[in-house]
Amino acid sequence: MRLAATLRHARKACGIVLAAGGFLAVLSGIGNSAQAADEKELVFAGFGGSLQKSLQATVIPAFEKKYGVKVVYVTGTSNQILAKVKAQKGSPQIDVIWANDTTHYQGKMEKLYAKLDPAKVTNLSQVYDFAKDRDGIGVVMGIQALGIEYNTQVFKEKGWAPPSSWMDFWDPKYKGHVVFYNMPIGYANLLFAKIAEMNGGSVTNLEPAWNKMKELKPNVLAFIDPPAQVDALFGTGSAWIGYNGSARVHDFAGTGAPVAMVLPKEGGILYPQQFDIVAGAPHPDLAQKFINFTISAEAQKMIAENLLLGPVNKTVKLDDKAAAKVPYGEKEVNALLNLDIAPINQNLQALTARWTAMVGGH
Repeated sequence: MRLAATLRHARKACGIVLAAGGFLAVLSGIGNSAQAADEKELVFAGFGGSLQKSLQATVIPAFEKKYGVKVVYVTGTSNQILAKVKAQKGSPQIDVIWANDTTHYQGKMEKLYAKLDPAKVTNLSQVYDFAKDRDGIGVVMGIQALGIEYNTQVFKEKGWAPPSSWMDFWDPKYKGHVVFYNMPIGYANLLFAKIAEMNGGSVTNLEPAWNKMKELKPNVLAFIDPPAQVDALFGTGSAWIGYNGSARVHDFAGTGAPVAMVLPKEGGILYPQQFDIVAGAPHPDLAQKFINFTISAEAQKMIAENLLLGPVNKTVKLDDKAAAKVPYGEKEVNALLNLDIAPINQNLQALTARWTAMVGGH
């Protein structure tokens, strides 16, 4: 009798515990739904200048209207943004960041970014495979073609044909008029890998690139950090030839500047730009929605037409005018060199120190 009573009591107690657990689970689910519903602000850290103005005039207000929320824009360079995310790791204040290939990689290695939820970021099914991170962290939201920028006025005056090869930078006729980005800027990292490859090296054997860069120094007008300085030197006529992303060249040419871009015979280089969700973001559900919206056909068309970044959503339709300024369509996008520079990113600090020593006070 006592044993039976004890068992009945145990079953009753167990039932109470299970019921309580189920009730708490329901409360937790309600709490999570309520939290998602309460997310009315997204903090986005992105680049400044014309890119910020264009994003805030197109994609951001469209997202705000769609979800009835407010986007707070925090401005910085890619390295400044990454530094902020690192500094806030214990208590993140940013939801989504704008990264390039280098800061995306660095942040991943330091576990600063969260994975995308395919159930929420459903537009992933519409983007090119290269735009999807192999670990499901972040997504490429737009691309540039890295190519040769040249001063059309100078070339016309001298009767020169447009440049056609990455190796043209070493032509003696350009002595004192070549502009070159410094490491660790993303453009420089990619081209450095290509220079190594063209001269018998590889991304894991960069010595041929170092040797070629020493040979290039007499031709270089300036080694540059801020992209705006490249614009300034081309604008004054001091720079005759250099390299840049397609968005920057077309944006500057749109102001009336005498510049144009060509993709060299060895191939233009694909330059991706990513959006990443910060691990522990204060508004995680809204962050997922923001990523999904930015890779939708609607937003990708805005990004192509206004930010001059090639769409990664394969369903986007552009008119001829917009298509002429961005990498567009599978054939054109697949023709770009998609370089894996992970070995450079892994050793970027040491490579940058060597680069700085090499260029000296040039």
